[in-house]
Parts: sequence; structure tokens; C-alpha cells
Amino acid sequence: MTSSRKSSVRSRFRDNAWLPGPLMIALLTAGIGIILLGAWMNRGMLFFSLYNGCILLLALIDAAFLRGVSRLTVRRKSGSVWELGMDHPVRVEVFNPLPFALQLEIRDDYPEGFRIDRRTMKVSVPPGETAEAVYSARPHRRGRHRFDRIHLRAMGPLRLVIRQRGFNAQEEAVVYPPLTEVRRIRGGVYRKALVLSGSHPRRSWERGSDFSHTREYVPDDEPRMINWTSSARRGRLVTNVYQPEQGQLIAILLDSGRVMGIREKGQTRLDRSLEAALALSAISLERGDQVSLLAFSNRIKRWVPPGKGADHLERLIRASFDLEPDLSESDYRTALETLAFRQKRRSLVVLFTDADNLIFSDELMQYLAVLKRRHLILTVTIQDPFLKGQAESWPVREEEVFRKAVAKELEREREERLSRLRRQGILVLDSPSDRLAPAVIHSYLEVKNRSAL
Repeated sequence: MTSSRKSSVRSRFRDNAWLPGPLMIALLTAGIGIILLGAWMNRGMLFFSLYNGCILLLALIDAAFLRGVSRLTVRRKSGSVWELGMDHPVRVEVFNPLPFALQLEIRDDYPEGFRIDRRTMKVSVPPGETAEAVYSARPHRRGRHRFDRIHLRAMGPLRLVIRQRGFNAQEEAVVYPPLTEVRRIRGGVYRKALVLSGSHPRRSWERGSDFSHTREYVPDDEPRMINWTSSARRGRLVTNVYQPEQGQLIAILLDSGRVMGIREKGQTRLDRSLEAALALSAISLERGDQVSLLAFSNRIKRWVPPGKGADHLERLIRASFDLEPDLSESDYRTALETLAFRQKRRSLVVLFTDADNLIFSDELMQYLAVLKRRHLILTVTIQDPFLKGQAESWPVREEEVFRKAVAKELEREREERLSRLRRQGILVLDSPSDRLAPAVIHSYLEVKNRSAL
């Protein structure tokens, strides 16, 4: 028999099978002693026939009650939006049309890229009613996944027989990157933070180039910001307030090559970078800028032209949620040349990549220097927690001393190369993975407030 035929047989058995219940197993075990007693009395065959015949008769009666299990209605409720690393409740509802209560064990065929808190759920379903079993699922891979069948085990009222049955409940689950920071932006968290920060909060906008509004003069305001016409009309000093220019271009370059697949705390560097890139998109679109996205490895994988508004954010999410790191090295030349060809107007180019590629690739440094002639560049990298831990450790053994020395030398060289990028006029952000999204947002706001673009 081929493996596929064996698999088919196993699947059919799993979806429609009869199994012995706990009471039948106990009775059959106890029957060994009864049959041995009958054999000692020279009535072994009689005891065997009568005892097992009674069990068989009761089992057939018990099985007759379970013939209607296939009439149960089973459905799953899991919600339409899944986010990476977030717990989501999954509900399995069972309606019992039979005239007696059922004791059920439920198993759900959840997607391969998910973790669940419990595999088997037990529930009692009264006659003519619906019962619900709930478990928690946490996806650890983005993209499209599929729930498969739901399997039930129903025990007969006499507890002698178990009926196992599978029900079709195929369902697609689309797993997005974590969107917590995007929701915070849409809720106005960063807008409120800007308004409330500092002793004279709105001064952070005064270095912008677009007029916003006027407000009452405070002693720390610069005299050149006083609006003399409005002051004369109102009879008191008022100050002009400016905001950063809107409608500028933000180009996101997302490296999805081999090293971006390195995992830390259950998520890859690409997962963290994509989360931060979408948060940057949300805050940029909120500020009225246009955002484009180019994802690449050894080839161009995704390109979303510049756009604005909430609909464009949805477009960016749909275009990037299922990006996976390749096993190939990243081709920076192709990516940067493609961006230079497709986006000629001056932009803030935000490159999410690996720090080692950025620091130790002289070729990439040359490409960035050429791109900088037209665009403002911000490189975003994730700090290596292992390297940092080794550099800050307290060594005890000799090999730990050498390990710390090597780690500190690598950190020194890393910082030296990053400083070289800064001296060339390239903005550099090197952040821990769990704080990457807020750090990128604040870097963007700093660029806008300084009117650096």
C-alpha cells in the first residue's frame, strides 16, 4: 500500500470511527477474572459466551444512540483579523438535535503556523441546545493559513461505545503583522503627545514651513514669529504657528533577504521591520505625506507606488503582510536603482535592513552615497541582543573574557561604521527590536519638525 493510500485510510478512520468506551474496557478487563473462574468450574466457554454476549448486546444498544451523531451541526468562529504573536479566541459551536445529552471531546485542525493553549476540549451538549468550546490560538507566522476539519468524539449514554466523527469546517485565516502601533496612531496618541510635550508645546512646529494657525504670545516666543497685523487687530500680541510641510514623499525600502529571517523572541527581523514600516506608513499618511514601499531580496518582490489616505494604508498592508525572508543574499544595487528610477522627486528613503550588511558592505555604502545626492536617507537596523549581552557580561572563566573582548571590539567597529554613515549625512537608527516601531516614528517626526526633507 502506498503512503498516500495509507494516509487516506487513516483520514477515513479518523473522520468516521467506532471506539471502545472506558466502561467497556473496564468490563472486558474484569471479564478475564470471571472467565478464569468459569474455567476453574469447567464452565469457561459458557461464562465467556454469556458475559461477552451481554456486553456486546449493551454495546449495540449504546451504539444505536450514537448513530445520529452525524446530524450534529458544528461550526467555528475565529474572527477575520489575526495579528502575529497575539492571542485570539477560537469558538467551536455544536448544536445537538438528538433527544438526549451528549458528552463530547472536540479537536480542531488548526493551521501549522499557530500555537494553541489546549488540544482537546470537553463539553456537554443538552438535547436541542447549542454548547460552545473556546480555546486560544496564537499565530507565529504571517500570511495565509487554513483551518481544516473539526473532530468530535461522542460517548454513548452507557459509556460503552465512542463515536468519532469529522466535520467540514475549512476556513482561511489571514495573519497580519502586529498593528498595535498603527491603532495608536489612528487613535491620535502621537498627535496628543506632540501637543502636550514641552513647556510651550506648539513651539515644536514653529520650524515647519506651512502656516498652521495663530496663538497668544508667550515670553519665550521668537520676535520674528509675531504676527503684527493680527496683534494690532486684536489689541494683544499673537504668534504665528507653523507645521511641517505636508504632501512630501516617504519611500520605504524593506530588505527581505536571508539575514532578515533571524528570529528573536519568536519573531524574525523582517517581522519587526514590517511592523515598524507599517507604523511609519500610518503616521506619514496621517500627516498628509505620500508613502511608497519596495520590498526586495535578490530581486524586487513588491512595489507599491506612492499614495495617500487611509485606503493607501490598507493597500500597503495587503501588499506586504505575507512577505517572507528568502534564502538568498540581498541585491541592494537593484533595489536602489529601481527606487531611483521610479521615484525621482526628493523623498525620505527609509531603508530597513540588517546592521552587518549595512556596516560591512562597502558597495552598499557607495550606493547610499549616490542616492543621497537627491534623497534624504534614514537607515533602520535592529541591535543584536546577544552581542550586547556578551559585551556587557561579567566574565568568570578565561574563555568568557575572550568572548567579551571580541564582542566589545565588534561593537566598537559597528559604532565606528555607523558614525561614518552619520558623517556622510545619512540618518542612522539602531534600535532594540521591541522598541523599533516607536523609534522609527519618533525619527520621522524629528525629520519633519526640523524640516530636514
